[in-house]
Amino acid sequence: MDCFSIEQILRLLQAAWDRNQLHELLLCVTFLHALRAHEAVGLTADNIVGDYLIVRRGKHSKPERAQLEVNDNPLLNERQRMIELARKTPRNQKLFKMCTRTFQRLVHRYGALAGLSEVLSHPHTLKASILTHLDANGLSTRQIMDISGHKSLRSLEHYLHSNPTVSREKYRRALKVQIG
Repeated sequence: MDCFSIEQILRLLQAAWDRNQLHELLLCVTFLHALRAHEAVGLTADNIVGDYLIVRRGKHSKPERAQLEVNDNPLLNERQRMIELARKTPRNQKLFKMCTRTFQRLVHRYGALAGLSEVLSHPHTLKASILTHLDANGLSTRQIMDISGHKSLRSLEHYLHSNPTVSREKYRRALKVQIG
């Protein structure tokens, strides 16, 4: 699976924002928190506690707490919008009232409107994109595993996409630190 660049993610988010800001918020949260489609559409008002998103990644996993993001770019600024949405939504009710298949169709539709590859316009690509971006920007594998909720390196590797240019740059930076 390939992934989107940040510019492509922003085009996708903008296409959704222009048509339905609730859909854009769903895409934004899915991307920023590396959520799977079922995790994103399964969020309820109870998953928002203060400034945090509480997510249970797997059947037997412990709930994880992730701070809701504030960003200068309104497309990536989720905190206040998620808090307000949770306030308006009854407890134990879904924040985004749709199934995973409907969510997949939305990503496909907004991807087409943004001029993105039909093959890549899938919720899973949002998760792969943020994780690959974090890797390219120097986060350690352990840090990425913490953010993504992966318990094993093997499952995380499915989402990380090597970029030879980025790999070479990391290699050079590592040598500079070691050599001088």
